[in-house]
Amino acid sequence: MKKIIYSIALSIAFIPASAKNGSSLSFDTYEWDFGAIDAAKGTVCHTFTFKNVSKAPVRIAKTNASCDCITAHYPSDAIKPGEEAKVLLAFSPNNASGKTYRSVELIDAEGNTLGALSAKAVVGEANSVVAQQDSKYKYPFQDPSLSREERVENLISLLTPEEKVGLMMNKSVSVDRLGIPSYNWWSEACHGVRQGGYTVYPQPIGMAAAFSEKLFYDVFSTVSDEARANWNRSNHNVFNVPMGVTYYPGNPELTFWCPNVNIFRDPRWGRGQETCGEDPYMNAVLGVQTVLGMQGNDDKYFKTHACAKHYAVHSGPEPLRHSYNATVSMRDLWETYLPAFKALVKKANVREVMCAYNRYEGKPCCTSDRLLVDILRRKWNYDAIVLTDCDAINNFYNKGQHETHKDPLSASVDAVLNGTDLECGKVFMVLTEALQKGLIKESVLDDHLRKTLMGRFELGMFDPADMLPWANLTPDVISSESNNDLATQAARESMVLLKNNGILPLSKDIKTIAVVGPNADDVELLNGNYGGTPTDNHKHSLLEGIKNAVPGAKVIYHKACTLADEYNTIGHLKDFNDGKGVFVEFWNNNELEGDPAVTGYYTDAFNFSTFGGWGFAQGVSTEKISVRVTGAYKATFTGEMKYTLSTDNGYTLKVNGEVVEKAEPSRRRFGFGRAVEYKSFPVKEGETYNIEIEYRRGNGNFAMLRGDICERKLVDYTDIANDVKQADAIIVIGGISASMEGEGGDKADIELPKVQQRLLEAMRGTGKPVVMVNCSGSAIAFGSVEDKYDALIQAWYPGQGGAKALADVIFGDYNPSGKLPVTFYTSNNDLPDFLDYSMENRTYRYFKGNALYPFGYGMSYTSFNYGKAKLSKSSMKKDGKITITVPVTNTGNREGEEIVQVYVKALDYADAPIKSLKGFQKVKLAAGETGKAVITLDGESFEYYDPSIDELSTRSGKYQIMYGSSSLDKDLQVLDFTVK
Repeated sequence: MKKIIYSIALSIAFIPASAKNGSSLSFDTYEWDFGAIDAAKGTVCHTFTFKNVSKAPVRIAKTNASCDCITAHYPSDAIKPGEEAKVLLAFSPNNASGKTYRSVELIDAEGNTLGALSAKAVVGEANSVVAQQDSKYKYPFQDPSLSREERVENLISLLTPEEKVGLMMNKSVSVDRLGIPSYNWWSEACHGVRQGGYTVYPQPIGMAAAFSEKLFYDVFSTVSDEARANWNRSNHNVFNVPMGVTYYPGNPELTFWCPNVNIFRDPRWGRGQETCGEDPYMNAVLGVQTVLGMQGNDDKYFKTHACAKHYAVHSGPEPLRHSYNATVSMRDLWETYLPAFKALVKKANVREVMCAYNRYEGKPCCTSDRLLVDILRRKWNYDAIVLTDCDAINNFYNKGQHETHKDPLSASVDAVLNGTDLECGKVFMVLTEALQKGLIKESVLDDHLRKTLMGRFELGMFDPADMLPWANLTPDVISSESNNDLATQAARESMVLLKNNGILPLSKDIKTIAVVGPNADDVELLNGNYGGTPTDNHKHSLLEGIKNAVPGAKVIYHKACTLADEYNTIGHLKDFNDGKGVFVEFWNNNELEGDPAVTGYYTDAFNFSTFGGWGFAQGVSTEKISVRVTGAYKATFTGEMKYTLSTDNGYTLKVNGEVVEKAEPSRRRFGFGRAVEYKSFPVKEGETYNIEIEYRRGNGNFAMLRGDICERKLVDYTDIANDVKQADAIIVIGGISASMEGEGGDKADIELPKVQQRLLEAMRGTGKPVVMVNCSGSAIAFGSVEDKYDALIQAWYPGQGGAKALADVIFGDYNPSGKLPVTFYTSNNDLPDFLDYSMENRTYRYFKGNALYPFGYGMSYTSFNYGKAKLSKSSMKKDGKITITVPVTNTGNREGEEIVQVYVKALDYADAPIKSLKGFQKVKLAAGETGKAVITLDGESFEYYDPSIDELSTRSGKYQIMYGSSSLDKDLQVLDFTVK
């Protein structure tokens, strides 16, 4: 095929202009010779730097080009005085030849011309040639018409050993000579994109209570839409552009380390809230929908990458995860810990798998040949990326951690040789030394690098944007109203009504209502662990939701207590600097040098973190950070002023110039699930205290600064009880928060904190109806206080739609249908040793006691009756299928939804679980209506561990198929069945 080829030489000059407000820009002059360019695809692009040389911020709002053959792509954020940014110029010869002059004006938001780019192009027709490859591409890996395999192989052939090693870490280096931009593989989207300003959905443990595959797919499809839209607005997909594009705050990426499909085997585990609960089947089917929603359904490209974590036997205790060796039987491994990972690999084609911190069979999971090679690669034929958890390789040799390897060199080589492709950390840098010493072959590195590079090509990172099916996604999908509506619906479906003595729903004609409890007015609570931050218009506390639902009612509010102690916390940051709040300065260096990059006032407790691509603030680096917090406070009381500070790298606190505390770096200071530690300094009413806090980022993978300055007062239950007696009903909103459970920290026990037990007793003593709303990402034991409330709603961490969703449930605008994805035990006494990974007496599948609220349980404002189910046949072969049809009648007086659950019990297998969930379906019925659920079971529904093949296999024998409204025997009916 003949193609017309042009040679193009392009030069750019800048014609300056000053806006009326004095804004102006400065450019250098650029000249390029692009050589031969295919006329059919003859657009040439180049990125160059400009600088704001004025004294005021400049924001380019639009461009005005003299023709459509020249366009400029520019950052949408304001450029601060003295700051440099990038502009991409795209020029097309439009099949013309000779000299051509074109210009494009840069215009600010007020319509002022900041300057014009004048482009002179010399376009000369070269000749007609027969070409197999576009000559505009200097290297074959740049050519999207070639297969990915060809492109990857070409790229690998061009890389030096040092460059290869640099591309095997999460902060992959740039290769400037080839136009390869740097890339950070680490982003989080556990229940929404982790960076600020995105839609925040309920925690997965809450969404799992909806028992809805569709909900998970819909939610994570919008999550990946928002991620792609952010990527698109950063112009990442135009080849060579990433080298010069300023990333948006939060470093928009396309690789997200979710879902967490570990089994929530023990309710004390801090990270169980990230999972879909304690059941393997549930984690598998909902995890599959998460991956499908994240990765998209295009035949050629992946919308984003999802990541199955933490592979594989991993669920606490959090403080021991860097040193603990998890021991399990082969039966527990295959029947409990592996099914969700297998499903994500085999059924959802997940593109990343994260190996866990802990050891398994004495080896760190990231060097486990059984897990990574025998099972993942050979049995499941997984062909994509295996990556480490952050700093996991360090654990191999650090004193007091695994200590399985003597040094970084042996740790890195062993990890790669046993199946790890990408490290979250910096230890892999020593692989260059390993090559030099002959400890590993370059061809072995190539095998692992091939997978990571293939991932970037699969995402279309090196292809023109218009080739991608999501090129039309724009920033207006981020935190859109339709996504907020979905977040609210997800929160509604997540609510589980666990007790109701007829008090709910409350009438909207209620005159006076009391809302008390530590979680009622806490907006941050709703986001949970690994949650982002909603936009301001979508931040509403549960208290606010109740007030909005009954605008004509008097609402009496008392925080009453903190989550876990007998004190109220009264924040005083809002009283600093004459009511402005504390003044916070952020530097993009570690030494507080020069002018700060960003400044601002903060009136509430601050929580800055770089976890999962998060930034301290817009415009603040994630790599080099230092912070100074200052303010003057005129004391309103005499006594002890409390403060709490936690960082990744220590801090210094001064009061009136004197050092009150100089905290050294300490690993134990970090952790979502750690109890808040308060310290103090004396204050005297009327006197002024100047506070200064200084922080510098450490060398770890992430940075964190959290703090508050506050007053603490002992709770007076009598005063609160006397005040709320006038109310017609009392809503207690308590539980715990992600500050008490999360990464780095577990719950010490599962009881409702003692202070909240006393609060419930005081409220019960008023004689008024008490509705308890529990916020948690895990099961709480209510056995000791079950008689202290008339109704109980499990609200989880419901995300930005939680306020409206809870109010809708309380006042009857939504009929709750959620069911528990975990067992709510009666007390701590029901739990085995946390360190024991055996499933004996754990979860509904093996627990022999009586749960207070069992797995699969949840009430409604209506009632349902189950008829006699029918099987399509009474037996099947191992490779067969059957359907079970379950009739359900709504016997109440209002519309409702019922979640029909199907369990399987093996009668011929002594070590089998008591029962195992194998199907569910939500049925919506009007009052008096009868409907049916039709659920299919196949060979996988009857799989158990077979030691002869070291795998799961369908076992012949006799079974009971159980169906009903929960896992409780009394709620289930039984059908006999045989697998031949």
